[in-house]
Amino acid sequence: MKAICFLFVSLLFFTSCHRQQVTKPAIEQSHAPLVIDYPAGVMVNPTKKQSNPANHNVSFAERVLSPHSIPVLDSKTGQMVFVKLNGDRVTIAMDALAGRYDIILFNAVSDPMPLRIADLQGAMNQIFNFSEDKRILREVRKANKHNYSLISDTAGHNSIRLWVQQLINQEKRIIVTTPDTTSQKFVARVIPGVQWVEQRLDTRSILKINFENDLITYSNTDRYFTNGITFDLQAAWLSRSPLQKLMIPYRHKALVSYNLNMVQDMFTPTDTRIAPALNNDRPYSSYLYFGFRKTVSDPLRKLKIASQFSAGYIGPYSPGSYLQTIVHKTFPTNDAPLGWETQINTDIILNYSLQVQKAIVYNDKLTLLAGLDVQSGTLFNTSGASLQLQVGKADPVFGMTDSKPLPKSEYYFFAKTHLSAMAYNALLQGGMFNPDNIYTLKGNEIQRIVGTAEAGLHFRYKGMGIELAQHYLSPEYKGGLWHKWGRISLLFTL
Repeated sequence: MKAICFLFVSLLFFTSCHRQQVTKPAIEQSHAPLVIDYPAGVMVNPTKKQSNPANHNVSFAERVLSPHSIPVLDSKTGQMVFVKLNGDRVTIAMDALAGRYDIILFNAVSDPMPLRIADLQGAMNQIFNFSEDKRILREVRKANKHNYSLISDTAGHNSIRLWVQQLINQEKRIIVTTPDTTSQKFVARVIPGVQWVEQRLDTRSILKINFENDLITYSNTDRYFTNGITFDLQAAWLSRSPLQKLMIPYRHKALVSYNLNMVQDMFTPTDTRIAPALNNDRPYSSYLYFGFRKTVSDPLRKLKIASQFSAGYIGPYSPGSYLQTIVHKTFPTNDAPLGWETQINTDIILNYSLQVQKAIVYNDKLTLLAGLDVQSGTLFNTSGASLQLQVGKADPVFGMTDSKPLPKSEYYFFAKTHLSAMAYNALLQGGMFNPDNIYTLKGNEIQRIVGTAEAGLHFRYKGMGIELAQHYLSPEYKGGLWHKWGRISLLFTL
């Protein structure tokens, strides 16, 4: 009779389509591993005491998962065996998770994911909302509709098949991002059948404001790249953005940070005091885009990987013409720019960039990084190589691996050089989707190899900092001139 009741309760939360509480299958304490072969949330060592916070965690998990017909299981068993739809098995020792994690999410497709109850909502949306997973999950639910039960791992499996499964799955890898500070150590945990990879989330919130202009230089050129403003925010809450699914994954221990930036840049011909000749010169252009960036720093391999997705637009709405006209009118010695009506017309920016840097020299006072990068999309299509030098007292480039606190101050000199192969530049050739432009350069008129360099100083004390830099650029089109401009950056710890 108990078995019939248990089966009936199990059927309820797989057939229900309304926002109601899903009854939890009761798991009695047992020394034998228990198998979970269906989507579920398994509480880590919950308690029935009303005064204990863990009981509130169970209630919260039920409110989040039950409307989606995902049961919340209370388990005190020593081990859990999660069986994926493809037959893979992942065994987790529950005692190893106690105190660090509150619940394990399992969708029957991916590896089980231990996490804190505070991260449940975001993780649930990520784990159970993949388009392919939805189709597979429907098949799982359909298959278990009339046979939904818990199975003991000792219940008569074929020994050869079990041996093959254990051989194939002897090293399972789980990626967990934990909201620790950068000053805490990596803590290795031994879980039977699982190779644990912990990625720590940098919880610092930092705002960086860049102002770039060719006025900020020892020789005011007032041509080509003429002005740029960038707001760049690093924050831990950005890790919950759906855009993080577009970022490059990394399968080793690392420090992870997420940034959101807004960039507005403008470009002009050689001389803005006269009407553009529309021949053998750079066209007027400006853009505005938002970027989402993930940076992974591996202190063990001395490796840094940054991936970014950018979306925005080129053209009059950016608004380069308006901003430059205001700046020139503010200074009486400047003439109003002529020719913005000929700028490259409105078009869409969708770009993706990836940069990989490896330390050649790395110690407390000196860092030398070599890098490779690629950009692809409607704004730029390039590939390049770079060198970056940093000399002085600074935060560790790859994050902290011990318990030492971050230094209160930093001051260093930096220099960067970059050489890129240019396949496409929308700021010279026009956008990909809108050919209606008064003047653009043809492909055979642009320089395919372009070099840039930057050198400057960085100062920070506690929560505030400043950077001063000088930037150099080689000709971007045939017959073009070398160009230089300055940069001032302000940093604030929020």
